[in-house]
Amino acid sequence: MNPGTTASLICPACGQAFLSMQQSMEGMVQCPHCAHNALRSYFGTQAQVAGVAQVRRRVSQQQPLQSMPEPPLQEIRAISQPAAWQSEKPIQVPANFTARQKTLQHSQALMPTGAPPPPSEEFKTPAHLRGSPWRGAFILLAFTVVCGGALWLWWDSVNAPAAKPGVVVAAPPAEKVVKKEPLVPKTQIARALMPAPDVGAMAEDAKTLITEFFAADTAERRAACIHDAAKYSAEIEAQFGAVGDKKTELRLLSRIPGMPQTLPGGQPVPLFKLVTSACANGALIRLETGADGKRRISWPLLHETHAAALADFLKQPAGEAAWFHVGLRPSHGLDIAAELRPRYITFDMQVSAGSEPHFVACVERDTPLGRFMNRESEWGMAYLARLLVRRLDIQSDAPCLLVIDCEGAPER
Repeated sequence: MNPGTTASLICPACGQAFLSMQQSMEGMVQCPHCAHNALRSYFGTQAQVAGVAQVRRRVSQQQPLQSMPEPPLQEIRAISQPAAWQSEKPIQVPANFTARQKTLQHSQALMPTGAPPPPSEEFKTPAHLRGSPWRGAFILLAFTVVCGGALWLWWDSVNAPAAKPGVVVAAPPAEKVVKKEPLVPKTQIARALMPAPDVGAMAEDAKTLITEFFAADTAERRAACIHDAAKYSAEIEAQFGAVGDKKTELRLLSRIPGMPQTLPGGQPVPLFKLVTSACANGALIRLETGADGKRRISWPLLHETHAAALADFLKQPAGEAAWFHVGLRPSHGLDIAAELRPRYITFDMQVSAGSEPHFVACVERDTPLGRFMNRESEWGMAYLARLLVRRLDIQSDAPCLLVIDCEGAPER
């Protein structure tokens, strides 16, 4: 017999021994003698019976045999051999058999019925069937947390201040979040805050003023059409005060499409085109509102664009600087050499109502003025500004002027 495959068990019901291949203590075993069915752990083994018998035998040997009376021979035969097994030859009984029978009964030699086996290593519950010692603690902790949360919600709902009818509960002040906004150009701010001018009314005023200006036969009538005429009276008469064949004649007055903005400031400014017998390219006209609330013609812009003052300035020796009213539009600087474009911010300059003459304004990038004009100007927009310029002798396809200062720019 292979001890690793089968085990010798003793039935607790009938006391008979038998072989079993069941090794697990939780498996079911059936006695082949009496058909008793129970767990493997309830069946005894030969080793357990031998251990019990050995212990009982040592205890019984220490007792004296002289003090115990001997039973009759018929009782000994009834105990040692059943009636069905009677034979003619008598059975020899050992001298100490009676003491052993009184100390170790037949039912005690086998496993006791109805009682669990003694605890030993063989009857320990396997590790995978044992419960975790922390499981009960975790369940109790979770139950406590749930009960505590429910109690807190109930307490909060019961003690919440009740809203009285007709009383408005003030909301708690919202926390102010300071956000770092990007730097917005002043032109965008001005465009959002300043109302758009009434172009229709300004066009009517421009038509009335220009018609009266060229029809006037006295200096007083001409001065009434010019804003701040007392300051420019000598220039007005020198340019438009001639009579007879030398008198300048009006040819065309029209509004220029689009609406440039002042730089700096971002104020929308409608411009008008004036074509005369002395200026075929056309001069630029802008209206300004006086202290009395009436609109009149801005003389510096009309004078410089009608007399082509900037073109005459470029004929002078280099190094001279002068102020001029010009129109500006950001450009890619394709008129100057490619190696010079990273150094300058370039603008297309407009000094007449037409496309000619064409000049390029250059502003050095790494200067306060260059950073200011780059920040305040936007691509695709047109501006009207007064600049301090001088001639710039660099390789280019068009005459270039270096911008030294811009009227209204912050101090550098």
